[in-house]
Amino acid sequence: MNMQMIPLAQIDVGQRLRAIDPDNAAVIAASMQEIGQRQPIEVRKVTKPKDGKLYVLVTGAHRMKAMEIAGIEEAQAIVVKASEIEAQLLEIDENLCRHELNELDRATFLAKRKEVYEALHPETKNGGDRKSDQNDKLVVLIHSFSQATAEKLGFSKRTIERSVARYKHIMPDVREKISGTWLAASGSQLDALAKETPDMQRQIAEAVHQWPTIKNISEIIRQLKNQPKKAPPTTYDKLVALWMRADQATKLRFHDFLSPTLELEDAA
Repeated sequence: MNMQMIPLAQIDVGQRLRAIDPDNAAVIAASMQEIGQRQPIEVRKVTKPKDGKLYVLVTGAHRMKAMEIAGIEEAQAIVVKASEIEAQLLEIDENLCRHELNELDRATFLAKRKEVYEALHPETKNGGDRKSDQNDKLVVLIHSFSQATAEKLGFSKRTIERSVARYKHIMPDVREKISGTWLAASGSQLDALAKETPDMQRQIAEAVHQWPTIKNISEIIRQLKNQPKKAPPTTYDKLVALWMRADQATKLRFHDFLSPTLELEDAA
């Protein structure tokens, strides 16, 4: 492990997949002012320095921002040997291991991890180049994205695939618009949004800001379409719905349960 003290001025933060939360950075800064930097950041050395930036940040954007706030000029940093795309994977994995990620952030990081993983291992991509026996053997040795990610990060394959689908089917400008809203934290409501057309998604994203007290996609759509509100289902409606879903054996049991009552009513 190559640990160094590196001036912040020599580190290029670059573009991050996740925006820096200023409140979170301020809390970390307060801790650093009291006890210093406890966890090193990770950087990689660049081959062509620009504007005095000898390193590019890999992980630790909030820690770097906190050091700037706290007036700390040098960072404890681990210098990793990684290509640009490998560094992206390190950044993604560090963020995915954090518990405070909302569902939209998790979907974004998992989708980006899929892109990076399949760029590093094109043999595992569906429909990838499998012309040779050598490549076929590689596919066996290198797990698919979902399997590899599930094993590394502890998510189920179903969770990973569902999150990637959310990211894929929600328009980029809509994802940006709903970031930071209640909708970004609800997986079921993001799934409902993903099923809508791009135009309707954009209308919903606007409505999320206009009507912050409405926290249900179907209700937002009802109001956008100016549709009458449906009356709640009656007991009869619920019984009929259950009857239609029941198998034959359950229906026969229910019939046997009702028969004595019906016979008594007929006798009366």
